[in-house]
Amino acid sequence: MLRNFVDIIGIADPSSFPTLLPTNPNTEYIVEEKLTIPQEKPDVEQINTVLIEAKVTDSRVIPTPVGLKIVVDGELKQKIIYTANVPEQSVHSVLYTEPFCTFIEVPLKLPAGTNTLQLLQTLGITLNDVLVGKPNVLIEDVTVSLLDPRTIEKCTVLFIWATLNAALSTVLG
Repeated sequence: MLRNFVDIIGIADPSSFPTLLPTNPNTEYIVEEKLTIPQEKPDVEQINTVLIEAKVTDSRVIPTPVGLKIVVDGELKQKIIYTANVPEQSVHSVLYTEPFCTFIEVPLKLPAGTNTLQLLQTLGITLNDVLVGKPNVLIEDVTVSLLDPRTIEKCTVLFIWATLNAALSTVLG
């Protein structure tokens, strides 16, 4: 995708988004960054390309008074390719890894006097059985701009979803 003369590679094609069911809770999350060009690199004249990918590195399910939360840890791996602000206008690249952490709420219909763990027990599952596989992440959008010759501002919009154990389908709020 070309935006403001910057080629952004890694934004998901709309056809790659899943068809969501009630057992696919999801969230959107924004990662805002100010990236500093390392001292050993020359100043930036123009950003040419951003190559970016997101991945989930860990997840866990925690009980809450109204249901469950799926805590999702991940990272953005990105390469910024730019033209240097030097007479020969050489091309350089810089690698960055930015961690992120967010959560997906899973409201449950809790019977009166029952807490989340008790409800799971009546369904015959534990916190370890709530998820079918690990959560997934796609990059919805990226904006990037040069604040000054050494600082890049970037905003990445993530779409994160999970698949729940089918035993939860009757108690989803």
